[in-house]
Amino acid sequence: MDSIDRLAQKLAQMYKDNRNPLSTAPVVGKVLSVNPLRIQYGENIILEQHKLIVAERLMTGTPVEITETSMVGDDASNPATITFHRDTGGSFTERIRNLSIPAAGENNKIKAKLTTLLQKGDRVIMVPDQDWKNWFVLDKVWEGGET
Repeated sequence: MDSIDRLAQKLAQMYKDNRNPLSTAPVVGKVLSVNPLRIQYGENIILEQHKLIVAERLMTGTPVEITETSMVGDDASNPATITFHRDTGGSFTERIRNLSIPAAGENNKIKAKLTTLLQKGDRVIMVPDQDWKNWFVLDKVWEGGET
């Protein structure tokens, strides 16, 4: 290898080492199909299922055990807002339009499964890995009105 080739290799390596890293900021994509899962990002990028790492609850739902509930709202014009308290600690609040809760069992504990399954047309929040090879699909974009 002559000196021109070595210089070219050195310049190429310096360029590679000094270029700006790819952004791993969250982005929004659109679900094109669920089976197989295909999500569009931007105008021209279609991500196929083998490149997507999807949160389990978006595909199968999340079983939870509710130990206490506090509910406000009682009809279709006033959707319920429910605070769930988990045995593992912590709370989270969800705005729910339709809710079917089985009768409470022992100690007012209810076993339920929250489902927010992906559907064609859903917009989703995604984050690429550091190499932009795989994408983490974290959640759906909330399409409701005011918060």
